[in-house]
Amino acid sequence: MTPRQNIIPCISTFRHDGAGFLIRDGAVHVWSLRLDLDRETQDRLEDVISAEETARAERLVRAADRRRSAAAHGLLRVVLSGYLGVRPDGIALETGAGGKPRLADREEPRFNLAHAGARGLVAVSAGREVGIDIEEVREVGDMERLAARCFSPVERLALAAVPAPERRGAFFAGWTRKEAFLKARGEGLSRPLDSFDVTLAPGEPPRLLRLEGVPGAPARYTVRALRPAPGYVGALAVDGPATTIHYRPWTALSALLEETLFPHREVESAGLHPTAESAQ
Repeated sequence: MTPRQNIIPCISTFRHDGAGFLIRDGAVHVWSLRLDLDRETQDRLEDVISAEETARAERLVRAADRRRSAAAHGLLRVVLSGYLGVRPDGIALETGAGGKPRLADREEPRFNLAHAGARGLVAVSAGREVGIDIEEVREVGDMERLAARCFSPVERLALAAVPAPERRGAFFAGWTRKEAFLKARGEGLSRPLDSFDVTLAPGEPPRLLRLEGVPGAPARYTVRALRPAPGYVGALAVDGPATTIHYRPWTALSALLEETLFPHREVESAGLHPTAESAQ
């Protein structure tokens, strides 16, 4: 089997000249990204992103953040190339309502990108709007004050009821679910953060509880919790019932990356391993 044949064995709605990845209507594929890569791979990824994506990365203060932002957007293009059967640098992207990226020349597939620290996630869907978020679990200086700014009254009460040792994890669970939901809606921060509620308590199934002005919204949206890597939490939101969610680990993406950017190199010498500081 070639690396691509071994990656995704589903049924496709996206095929370009017979080369597209396979995905069912209603399904969502979640791809895991590693963003601290060897220099050659980093350079190749920086070559495939647009001038706008490069400029956005260059505005970041820390060099590590600039590299990771460029890598994340390059890897997004590599993922999309597998569905569209075109080169990563040939994919036309534009910004839709609320700042959400989308394909400029076709409706499908729908996708979303999130990255934090050395990790990232890409969600790809057939026929469903998706939003995804990832956060590195870290110390929060004044969690109560931050929750007052970002959470609804219902969410703040739920967070306060979580035992102290689990509260930080619950905070980031709620944070990622809210971000993913806003991205699935394509609203960004134009929607007040206290105008909807999500679950966040440990052991409580992830879901939307309320969307102001839309009584049927909780039944419409699917929310899933993700565990991208040790020390990270994530969330996926889907507009509609997601029939199946397939997780694509880094090994699958590294095979696609090798095939796409290094077609004449042996897989064993790909150099696609994460740097020592990000190895898990």
